[in-house]
Amino acid sequence: MRLIANIRQTDSDIKRLMIYDSEDGVYLFGYDKEFDSSAIWDNWFEKVDYAIEASQEYGVDQNDWQEIPDPLENCQHDWIEPVRVKGRSIGKPEWGKFEKLVNGEWIEIKS
Repeated sequence: MRLIANIRQTDSDIKRLMIYDSEDGVYLFGYDKEFDSSAIWDNWFEKVDYAIEASQEYGVDQNDWQEIPDPLENCQHDWIEPVRVKGRSIGKPEWGKFEKLVNGEWIEIKS
């Protein structure tokens, strides 16, 4: 399960948050952009409730969260859309290079 919420505080460098409930625990991701992108930080929690509690520091209430689908296999957990490290699916990851699934085709994201 993944949840996203926009930050209400206008004076914060953080614009939105994401919670990802994985097999390894719960991650709270912070973003400095309102559009889909990599997170600039993440924190690990044992439970979703703890991540939601931590998000209150940014003025996010429990009702602000919207559920989104889990990431596809080999895709980044902190992106909303399907994005993966280029070459990761074939065992040759090119760290720092990303691909996005667009109309059924993987397209390299230009930085």
